[in-house]
Amino acid sequence: MPNPKQVYQLKVTLDNVKPPVWRRLVVAENTDLFSLHEIIQAAMGWQNYHLHMFTIAGQIYGDPQDDEYGDLDTKNETRYRLNKLGLTEKAKFKYEYDFGDGWQHTILVEKILPAEKGVHYPLCLTGKRACPPEDVGGIWGYANFLEALTNPKHDEHTEYLEWIGGAFDPEAFDLDNVNQGLRSVNPARGSRMSRLEPNDKGLVELLPTGQEQIAMAENLSGWLNNLDGELAEGFESLPLRRDVMTFLDYLSKNPIAGTQSTGNLPLKAVHAICGRFVNPPILEETIGSSTFKTRSEDGVWPLVFVHTLAFNSRLVDGGAARKWKTTPEGDLFSRLLPPVQVYFLFLHWMIASDWSIAYQFAGLENGLLQDFKLAAQNNLSALLVGKNMPYEPFAKLVIAESGLEWHNQDQRFVQMIKLAVVENLVISPMIRFGVLECGYRPNDILGGDYKDLDTLRLTALGKELLTLLKKSP
Repeated sequence: MPNPKQVYQLKVTLDNVKPPVWRRLVVAENTDLFSLHEIIQAAMGWQNYHLHMFTIAGQIYGDPQDDEYGDLDTKNETRYRLNKLGLTEKAKFKYEYDFGDGWQHTILVEKILPAEKGVHYPLCLTGKRACPPEDVGGIWGYANFLEALTNPKHDEHTEYLEWIGGAFDPEAFDLDNVNQGLRSVNPARGSRMSRLEPNDKGLVELLPTGQEQIAMAENLSGWLNNLDGELAEGFESLPLRRDVMTFLDYLSKNPIAGTQSTGNLPLKAVHAICGRFVNPPILEETIGSSTFKTRSEDGVWPLVFVHTLAFNSRLVDGGAARKWKTTPEGDLFSRLLPPVQVYFLFLHWMIASDWSIAYQFAGLENGLLQDFKLAAQNNLSALLVGKNMPYEPFAKLVIAESGLEWHNQDQRFVQMIKLAVVENLVISPMIRFGVLECGYRPNDILGGDYKDLDTLRLTALGKELLTLLKKSP
């Protein structure tokens, strides 16, 4: 970006939060709106998990791919720079982040000044207070969150304290940390759903390349020859395998650019792919007089799971503002026999995927230790085919062997969270892979419409996959 002649001094204030949360920023005149979004995220302390948009003089700016329905007439934010928008001193415009929680920010153009030589822009001059935690529930949810934290007798005090990781200071603001973050602002280059677990990055290099996939298929010839017809049919009919094939087929015929902010698939592709899944997820639902529409791929877990598997196993490539398309490995994968396809996906999920994407809970942001995966695999392998095992004893074994910990005085709540981690990170994916079948019981409090996981049962297909996994190098 050329050196600016002028800079804009902006005051960014989070609306309707008292006492106010704000930052005073200085940004180059040639900053485009997408870069301004990245700057605001870093300065305020948001995590860039959700969609956003700007409203300037009644016009919406953002990622047009997030406006599938066309009801917002969204202009592409990457094409508009501050000095080309007719903004003058004292002008105001809006920035909204997370359409669910609806965090509105007012941006005031305080001054337009000559740029100073030797100064790195963007720069934060000052500010006040921490922004709310992600996914706290908007203005009213944040108010309830703060009330619960400050009142030990509040019904949700323990739950919120655990959710936030033990402490939250709404008055916290560190100018040096903010400016350090601003110096490293870069547009996102990959979707959130495809992050690899930090401890597993080295393992990715050990996973099969295209030619190695062929060798792997040949090495499995003995196993394939010994599969009985029922098992072979089970691999072929597995909904997860068929959904991955649907995903690859769509991208091979329709290479599409990831959204600018997160690298997610645009909504048009989300609808097209999900509509062809074996069990299409609900993307639009009417409750009473209100209609709720999916606005992002992140809100469609069955697709996120398939996309993550395909990305981590090198079957597709793409990212933010880059085309998602199949790779040579993806084309080869489509020609492998169904049992090999399933095992290949299973191998990558067990080794190279960040399981924490399956349960977005405070405390799992940095992924899980490798011991958790190992404990899960060992205890799954110890199950007997066709024999029910109560869920809680199984989960407690995984928890104990992995050293999974949550620090909170309310041990009853801690145990509930640990059980939920095992259910979401271990059991649910294994159901999708056909490794487990599960029994459920009515929730003790909410009744028959709400089910709790009760028993686990290893399938013959699951036994095959776990046995092969143990033999893998």
